Amino acid sequence: MKTNTLQRLIVLLGYVSCLAAAPAFAQMGPIQPVLVTNGKVEYSHDRPDLDNDYSVPVEVQVDAGGAISNVLVTETSGNVQADALAVQFMRGMKFLPGLNDRGQAVKSSVKATVNMYKRGNKKVVRLTVKPPPMQQETLRVKTLMCADFLWEVDRMREEAGIRDASLETMPYTSARLYMQQRHVPDQSEEKFWDQWPDALRKVVDRCEKDPTRLFFSEVLMPTLDGVMPPETATASAR
Repeated sequence: MKTNTLQRLIVLLGYVSCLAAAPAFAQMGPIQPVLVTNGKVEYSHDRPDLDNDYSVPVEVQVDAGGAISNVLVTETSGNVQADALAVQFMRGMKFLPGLNDRGQAVKSSVKATVNMYKRGNKKVVRLTVKPPPMQQETLRVKTLMCADFLWEVDRMREEAGIRDASLETMPYTSARLYMQQRHVPDQSEEKFWDQWPDALRKVVDRCEKDPTRLFFSEVLMPTLDGVMPPETATASAR
């Protein structure tokens, strides 16, 4: 039996057994807490004037219900007021809870950076959430079924209000993995990323037609091979 066929059989059997145990199960963790953005990229902030722009790294503790239980500054910005404002702002945000490898909501933490700056006279904040280890997320991407992928994308869009999921952790890791396997040259990366949001929508459409297929090897790879410009791949990968 070919390796790809065996891999698909093993994953499919695991998927079916999960369905038998819990009909609503259609996700695969571990997934770190997801920031609820409601479509926002940055946020207005009515704060006291600071003497400079600040980026404050924090660790956010999120309980199994998605509530923030604690926020810790992991490295001081050098300004006590800026550190305190970053913690205060972060406590006002919302997350979807992290999931364990069985898709169950659990207590977990996520690292982020609170970037506070001014644009003209407007005080704004932009949040950057640190992704999980690439090796861990890459392994997860390779074993996702289409049902898992669709559930996760829907969760980002419907529950977290993320308008463009293409650069969120799981889709972004999938794209980077494809680029590695197809040896996309550096000079073609800009074209690739321009095409990626539309390509991801096509992947969603194809996964919806058969949720039991392996997301990465059976759907994403052939879909991107068909829609990405030929110049994004090396001659050896064509």
